[in-house]
Amino acid sequence: MTCQSRELSAATSARPRPALPPVMSAVFFMSTMVELEVNLKSRLSSEPGADRRPGGQHGLMIRRRRATRVLLVVVALSTLVACMEEPSRGHTPVSETVGSVDQAAGPLVVRVASTAEPGRVPPAVVASDEALGGTGYEVRRGQTVVADGELEPVEAPAAPWAHAALADLAAIDEPGSYTVVVDGTTSSTIEVADDAYRDVLLSTLTIFDSNADGNEPSSFHRPSHLNDVRSRIANGPRKGERIDVEGGWMDAGDQLKFTVTTAYSTLMLELAGANQGDRDGILDASRIGVRWLMKARRRGVFVAQVGHTNADHNAGFRDPTVDDTSDDPRRRVRPSYVLTKESGGSDVAAAVAGALANASLRLGVVRRQRVVREAESWLAEAQRLRKVWRNCCYQQDSWRDDVAVAQASLWRATGKRSYAHAALASLERATSDGEENWLVAADSYQMSAIAAAELCGVLRPGDAPAPAAVSGPACRILRAGGAAWIYQVDDDPENSTAFGRAGYAQWASVRQSESGAIVLELAGRAGLEDAAPALLRATGWFLGANPWQLRWQAEVGDVEHPYHWVQAVGRELSGAVVGGPAPLGDINDNREDDVALGPFDTEDQTYQDLADDYVMNEVGIGYSAPAALHFALISD
Repeated sequence: MTCQSRELSAATSARPRPALPPVMSAVFFMSTMVELEVNLKSRLSSEPGADRRPGGQHGLMIRRRRATRVLLVVVALSTLVACMEEPSRGHTPVSETVGSVDQAAGPLVVRVASTAEPGRVPPAVVASDEALGGTGYEVRRGQTVVADGELEPVEAPAAPWAHAALADLAAIDEPGSYTVVVDGTTSSTIEVADDAYRDVLLSTLTIFDSNADGNEPSSFHRPSHLNDVRSRIANGPRKGERIDVEGGWMDAGDQLKFTVTTAYSTLMLELAGANQGDRDGILDASRIGVRWLMKARRRGVFVAQVGHTNADHNAGFRDPTVDDTSDDPRRRVRPSYVLTKESGGSDVAAAVAGALANASLRLGVVRRQRVVREAESWLAEAQRLRKVWRNCCYQQDSWRDDVAVAQASLWRATGKRSYAHAALASLERATSDGEENWLVAADSYQMSAIAAAELCGVLRPGDAPAPAAVSGPACRILRAGGAAWIYQVDDDPENSTAFGRAGYAQWASVRQSESGAIVLELAGRAGLEDAAPALLRATGWFLGANPWQLRWQAEVGDVEHPYHWVQAVGRELSGAVVGGPAPLGDINDNREDDVALGPFDTEDQTYQDLADDYVMNEVGIGYSAPAALHFALISD
């Protein structure tokens, strides 16, 4: 989630405002900084200096560039040399197998998932400027043909190619290394293994290690931001008071802490753990979020953000341990921003309530009661505020979906039917009783799918549904949401892609596609026919069956340059999920130097593996969390 702006329900997104220009001289730099600080303070008095970049589906945010002109020149020259020596890794899949390996300039490409489980291998997507109807394909294991068939044309747009078709790979039912051959063109290798999807799940957890803050254990850095133990409240009637907000997770490529992304990630991890038999590793990560959420409310104060936005972003990539001794007092002792009547925050407070209520399910009686009481306090605050949080980075436009999740989760935790009936009422209001089925999602901006699945009884193995008067409508709404994402995968003439993305062409397309995959799996459990094929295609898109033949994870997926502060400490962030393809206009509005379309890019969906680009390549806890749940739901 990495400070992203919400896409409109109908897949129209607000354009980000242009980023600030690079400094041309020291004098201009200083005058610009003074003017920027004054302007930002006048616009966001309750959150001093909060710069913005697109955050969810409607909000906007500008973020200052961290690279200097010298660095950009070096990067540009290095890139030029690299491009002269060999094609971009992100744009030319390499596979030395039978037949001629597809190249960027070739008339036909074969895109496949890089890994899969036997019997559940996503179809290959074949794209070409020539019609593909009637074309045959072979599935090979080494030199041996193990299956063959005829391509099935896809109606959805195949851009940047003219045509696309699917090669069914259901015949791959044994572990091994496979390729798909079409007209002499051979795909990259598909590694098929019994626990492949669980391995993907576990690989997504790295970010929760790297971004652990305070005294929480991390293999990436020593204890960091320890002065958060005496943070000062920066707004509201308790302004100036001290509060302990040490611990938790840093949010993304930056080092701020946000309650909303912490709550969302905790919820996703709790559900991932509940859907896995061997869940200790997953819940070890989740416990970091739970511990911090349990301290984020003190004496009637509900914390929403820790850290001064500009002070953090303008400091650039750095070892997080240096902030406690920074010359900048806003980094040395970071401020905390809290929920007030003026700021709103029903979405934030309800998200915490839902996360804590879910966490309580695995606890003993005494500890469960304590965590449930805390969840109820956050829900009460959400119902008191009755408006979304006005903030720098994760601006939402709805909160009833979050309240529905909180109420449904508290029904599950307490057994009180009043919570179940209240959750259904909130769910119906949030989705117009399922008529606005595109709002049935799980991407943190729209969370109705989680509430519907909880009441329907399909969120965890062995769950009982709510009473029939509640579960019946909830299951219907969940199936309606699944139908919306099937349409997005297969049939939407404006927003679908032949490659099976379960979301819109927007900033954070990977996060939203992972949300779509979650809804498809849960709707299938609720009885929706045709959910499974769409889910398999969305899984394939994440794992490499996309125009770029990239798995959307750092290192394990051939994305080599994630936008994250680990660049400053010389570490790799293997497995962290990136933002992914985005509209070219959004990318260039947030860069100093424009990106040109690559061979597999379009105006609507562009991706290039650039270390200085936070639209396409930033990683964060809110991006990895839905991927963790997706693969927990589908792995045995």
